[in-house]
Amino acid sequence: MATPAAPGPSPTAPPPPPAAAANVATQVPPPSPKPGNAPTAPHTAPPQLASQTPAAASSSAPERTLSIDFAAGTSDLSDSAKGTLDKIVSNLQRNADERLQLAAYAAGSDDQASQARRLSLTRALAVRTYLIDKGIASTRIDVRALGNKVEGGGPADRVDLVFLNK
Repeated sequence: MATPAAPGPSPTAPPPPPAAAANVATQVPPPSPKPGNAPTAPHTAPPQLASQTPAAASSSAPERTLSIDFAAGTSDLSDSAKGTLDKIVSNLQRNADERLQLAAYAAGSDDQASQARRLSLTRALAVRTYLIDKGIASTRIDVRALGNKVEGGGPADRVDLVFLNK
């Protein structure tokens, strides 16, 4: 015959581990862009890349953003855009820890959102393909096709290249 368990204090759930509480405190949204980090036209990119290259080596360096403009309705890279991308390739080859996030946009009304998103994806992939063809590993490039959900002002027909450190 089985004996009943001895009555005693009921078990209580242990408190959450301190790491769980710490995770909540460390989930901070990224800082808002500073005036010096605003998207710039491709023709101003080379001096900024050269002047900001040493800062990219430090882990506390802010994100840098550069914009590549596209003609309305197209995903073709202009000669000017290719020249800018060539300088970016040189920078990425010197800084192996640096990554790129491509945020692509395309003009369009709300009823054209699907078309704008497809066009923005095509633009981002054109930039990505160009960089890969020049020797940049695909694993260093993230693509975001945002369509007509334009962020940060500037022209709607563009791809923003956001430089990130690992």
